[in-house]
Amino acid sequence: MRILIVYTTRYGTTERAVKLAKKLFEEEGHEVEVREVKENPSLRGYDLVVMSAPVYRDGPHWDLTDWISEHREELEDVPKAFFLVAMHLAGSVFMGKLHGGIAYSQPLIEAFEVPPFYGTLIGGEIDVERLSDEDRRKMKRFYAVLGERLESKSLYREEDVKAFVRRTLLYYDWFGKHFRRGEVNKAKDFDFMEKVREMEAKLDAEG
Repeated sequence: MRILIVYTTRYGTTERAVKLAKKLFEEEGHEVEVREVKENPSLRGYDLVVMSAPVYRDGPHWDLTDWISEHREELEDVPKAFFLVAMHLAGSVFMGKLHGGIAYSQPLIEAFEVPPFYGTLIGGEIDVERLSDEDRRKMKRFYAVLGERLESKSLYREEDVKAFVRRTLLYYDWFGKHFRRGEVNKAKDFDFMEKVREMEAKLDAEG
């Protein structure tokens, strides 16, 4: 399978995760190209597009969403997955609405007629000394809303990237390969619990 990973990064954590994902996909025998959105990569010839960005302003970094807007028609014709890098992984309900957590990915879902077949969040990092003055002010406000102080910390875990790669490949095989324009109806009858029973039977047979 030919995989394109398209990403943008601000302080380097997303890029580190992307490089690890590339290595892991390649270890599973896949051909992987990694391109920053500023390179405006072509989508031709890929079986899967993986999109990645840090979270800013309650959603994926605008460099990624701008690239998606420019290439949306092409992206409808290829299966897509994503991971976003964030510091507010659990999310919360505030004034009756979801904030943070997987809600950050809503713009990636709403951008398409045929949405990504899988996506998740992985933990990011904050080094206060490296933040621009503007980002420091914004992050201070963000943490003040959470009742916390802005401080350097890391939520990044390689195991989260490994889990993303494992699940992306598994779900691509199960149903994700059909998440493209003209084929998505082939996935509508997918029975998750049937797959669970098949896997349980296989595990039981293996002892």
